[in-house]
Amino acid sequence: MDINPNLTVDSSKDLVLALDFGGTKLAAAVVDLGKGEIVSPVIRRKTPVAEGASGTLKAMIACGAKALATFDAPQSVQAVGISFGGPVSNDRKTVLQSNHVADWNGAPLVADISRAFQLPALMDNDGNVAALGEWWFGGHRQLDNLAYVQISTGVGGGFILDRKLYRGSGLAGELGHYLVEPDGPQCSCGRKGCLESVCSGWAIARDGRAALAKNPAGCPTLARLSQNKPEAVTAAMVFGACSALDPACVAIVRGALQKLAVMVVNLITCTDPQVVVLGGGITRSRDIFEQYFIPMVQEQMHPFFSGRCQVKISTLNGDELLLGAALLTQEKSQD
Repeated sequence: MDINPNLTVDSSKDLVLALDFGGTKLAAAVVDLGKGEIVSPVIRRKTPVAEGASGTLKAMIACGAKALATFDAPQSVQAVGISFGGPVSNDRKTVLQSNHVADWNGAPLVADISRAFQLPALMDNDGNVAALGEWWFGGHRQLDNLAYVQISTGVGGGFILDRKLYRGSGLAGELGHYLVEPDGPQCSCGRKGCLESVCSGWAIARDGRAALAKNPAGCPTLARLSQNKPEAVTAAMVFGACSALDPACVAIVRGALQKLAVMVVNLITCTDPQVVVLGGGITRSRDIFEQYFIPMVQEQMHPFFSGRCQVKISTLNGDELLLGAALLTQEKSQD
């Protein structure tokens, strides 16, 4: 299956149940693709990581059922679109792996969801899904080439090239495993020095916990936000403390964003996109990204590409995942 270069929404199938399997959060909603908006309450809950894949699937089915129940015409929903936080098989019917929830390897998620809701279902990894949603609904539909970088629990991405979602042989866009620091911190994938190991939500929280435990005086705001409990530190707290100019937290955030900027600059050099859009939970600290990250990219970008490629922060506030998941259902099958 490939996204049609002249993608249009089938008005007879424009109501879709969208599901987003994240490493820390689950979300479900009904999307009206004709209107380009979410038309039911978004049902969210924490991912029950301790319950593994089976518990997470059960929780998501409950979220999806609730989203349908709160929509005034559930019988009009024609399909299910699935965003999964990890790599999926080339035919996009089974999960290859999750670095954050156990026992997903080989799970036939599309069949499970289709059976649960008695509807056809389609799936892709969250980086591809978000790229698709951002391109189509984020104000970039007129562009031929877009790169999307997602920084959340993990790090991923996706590409729209020549108005098509580019998947390579199935694993394109695994930007979190771009090597930025040989022999660097341990990544959730088992390798050392991946981008995800320095600038994902879990990595920034890890570094914040270590900084607070080592020298509380160097991060007074972080100490206050976490009630001086290193184990309670989150990435959001580290960014908040960075905004308050805690020296240790400024160093953590700047270091993470510097590695991210290197990856984005090289990504621009390799793919020559018209725009790179950054999204995901970490980018909610928009002021930090505008203050530190955007200048880093502009400073390091090769002169060939200066003024040629824009770097932006998504304005969809995470909805690109649900919108993109819904849009998967409009793909034309080549099976």
